[in-house]
Amino acid sequence: MFGLCKSTPKSQATEVVGAARADVVGAAGADVTREDVIAVQNAWAGAIKNISKIYKENGDYVQAAATAAGELYAYGKYDVLFKPTKAAQHQFRPKAEEAMSYFVGCKAVDNGYAEDGGFAINGGKGWSDCVYDNHQIDLNGHVAIAMGNYYFTCATTGEKSKVEYTFGYQRCDDGKVRIFLHHSSVPFTASSKAANPKANMAASTAAVTREDVIAVQNAWAGAIKNISKIYKENGDYVQAAATAAGELYAYGKYDVLFKPTKAAQHQFRPKAEEAMSYFVGCKAVDNGYAEDGGFAINGGKGWSDCAYDNHQIALKTDVAIAMGNYYLIHASGPLGRRISPAQQLERNPKSSTPLATNAATMVRCASSCTIRPNPKSSTPLGTNAARMVRFASSCIIRPCRTWPCKRRPLLPNSM
Repeated sequence: MFGLCKSTPKSQATEVVGAARADVVGAAGADVTREDVIAVQNAWAGAIKNISKIYKENGDYVQAAATAAGELYAYGKYDVLFKPTKAAQHQFRPKAEEAMSYFVGCKAVDNGYAEDGGFAINGGKGWSDCVYDNHQIDLNGHVAIAMGNYYFTCATTGEKSKVEYTFGYQRCDDGKVRIFLHHSSVPFTASSKAANPKANMAASTAAVTREDVIAVQNAWAGAIKNISKIYKENGDYVQAAATAAGELYAYGKYDVLFKPTKAAQHQFRPKAEEAMSYFVGCKAVDNGYAEDGGFAINGGKGWSDCAYDNHQIALKTDVAIAMGNYYLIHASGPLGRRISPAQQLERNPKSSTPLATNAATMVRCASSCTIRPNPKSSTPLGTNAARMVRFASSCIIRPCRTWPCKRRPLLPNSM
């Protein structure tokens, strides 16, 4: 599967990549457990260190990376949604050879992408350590999603780098749990201006369809435009946002994994009131976070349009994952913002309403976003209204009939 590697090793040294072989063999079709997720994460981190070590020793690091990728990623078994940290020209890597180019560098493989310096070898400097710090692991039967930060230590300088991640894991036919979703982003850097109840996890019977995914995306985009419109008209945009959040997010029904675009001090928002602070701004809610300017109203400037452009939608029975870009249009001018999301959707077993006829029956329950500058622009962010800005996102979505009144976000004058 990963036979794209050039066959000229840096020396005769070869090494079995034991660190990359996660002990996750089990019966095909068995549910993915928390222990499975941790095992794969440990194997992935071990593989990164091992590949760097072999590279430093002039060994066949390309073959080591190919072996690790075959053990850890689901290429050739399932569709893989991979949005690497340092990918600008080629954001998404659905093919194994594209992933290899990213990990070992464009010069080490045939037809590699010029932007790839070799993440697994840190562009030649190597990594001495990689540590996962899970914000949350969400188990969904044969699929699991993990969100958090991981920390890489440069083998040359000792400098540590913090990277945000969302990983999806699925058990393959051979019984091994592998990665089918990998989305990494550099944390957002702010400019100079600037109790969660759980529902019963009953078994789902209906599959999430592509139409369901599109319906939720359209509803989310429409909500952003509507909130901005109401804000501009001096209406109750906070209540509009609370209503939309109740329809589109799973707060009060499931655990929510939400990593907003412009969140630095408070990266993750597992509570409804934290999400509301982000969307409407810290001054519009009680106990809001000072860094929140109100994404849904674009910090007061508003959004006039929001359009999704899916790179791929992967259907996993009662779960679906979407990755791509979406475009937000500045209501006060031509500024377009290009956003790359990875979304997971899951059907709420308590809902009997057909999703194709009512987009409001779906709720969005995970999102991770990070801003990325346009690589073609040398102009500092915020000084060129005509250029694009790239973001990244990961989401879980489930349908529900209504948002229980008692479980809505706690907002002043809105309950």
